[in-house]
Amino acid sequence: MNAIEIGNTLQELGFTDGSIVETIMVTENIDGSYNAAPMGVLYSSGFFEARPYKSSTTYRNLHYGSQASINVTDDPLLFLGSAFKTELDWSPCVADWVLKDTYATIILEKQYEYPLTDLQMGIKLAPTRLIINRSLPRVFSRGRSDAIEAIIHATRVKVFHSEGHDEKVMKLLGRLDDCFEVICRVSGAGSSEMHVVETLKKLLTKWGIPR
Repeated sequence: MNAIEIGNTLQELGFTDGSIVETIMVTENIDGSYNAAPMGVLYSSGFFEARPYKSSTTYRNLHYGSQASINVTDDPLLFLGSAFKTELDWSPCVADWVLKDTYATIILEKQYEYPLTDLQMGIKLAPTRLIINRSLPRVFSRGRSDAIEAIIHATRVKVFHSEGHDEKVMKLLGRLDDCFEVICRVSGAGSSEMHVVETLKKLLTKWGIPR
């Protein structure tokens, strides 16, 4: 695909100019292995911008490396495994920058980075290749959507709790409860979404966060 074809396909995938979407970003560790982690990316004027925390593995890899990929999926288990791989002792499978079982993979080349806040860096990335992994569409599920939202909230709960930001933790716990309520109402007992709810509740207990 040339640049115009990539841009048109990105629009078909739902990347609209000026919007932030949730993806799973793959970066390369120093030892050559891959690291997958949830990452919201801003798409603007044909480029992507990631805003990782300076303390994260994703930022370290992007700082020292020049390539990454973002993977498009609505599978909450892929978000769960990539967000809490050290806690769960499991992470999604990655081969040649492609995260297994995702809809599409976009290969990116780093352009530059700049300070965004005291805690975060902005990293501009250009799409160089687009791989469609699955073409069959799936129905929209509020349960899947809220499960992914809950995972993102939980990653922040862990950080804020470790830093003693109790007020921020309580606000996020309220949002988590809202997500859990929706999931329990619309998702089946044996669904991936309910597995996410059960796993996050166990992690909150493990982190010593009162409920």
